[in-house]
Amino acid sequence: MLIAYILHQFEEHWIDLYGNYSAFYDFNNNFILKSLGAPDSQVKPLTKESIFMINTSLVWLVGMLGIISSPKRLFPLICMAGIIMVNGVVHILAAIATAHYNPGLLTSILVFIPFYVWFVRFLVRQPGPYKNQIIFGVIWAFLAHIIMVSGLLMANWFNLFPEIVYFITLVIWSILPVALFRKEQ
Repeated sequence: MLIAYILHQFEEHWIDLYGNYSAFYDFNNNFILKSLGAPDSQVKPLTKESIFMINTSLVWLVGMLGIISSPKRLFPLICMAGIIMVNGVVHILAAIATAHYNPGLLTSILVFIPFYVWFVRFLVRQPGPYKNQIIFGVIWAFLAHIIMVSGLLMANWFNLFPEIVYFITLVIWSILPVALFRKEQ
């Protein structure tokens, strides 16, 4: 899953389908500001630091915890798969909403969604309580995306707290899957 994310982050943060560098930053700030009704604002809600914080916690920390916890406990890995699926769906929905390509869309369609489907199909064939964990993993990942966006806006648009509080919140949310489903039944 982390290799899938490397491909995805390559498209988002290095060079996108059109050859633009670091296009995710500009695309998402424009999308957020337009959604807030402030398309000409000089304030960028998505900072380069917040991109680092999001990827460090919700991708790399969750992924590493998934690796460390498996094979005895698969819920952290299931949450990582949930992040891949929800992120992929968000990219696809953003493309539909804007009727435009967005950085990360190609790998969402070609890598994230097919990989998630393969992973879930594999997992449900295994003995264990994985069907419920898959549902909870998707809920956890969906809530992670809500925390990610709302925290980003609260920290960088509404200035309700500093970005470090945002980062700590993301780290705590990322560690939570290790505490849930402690034993496989």
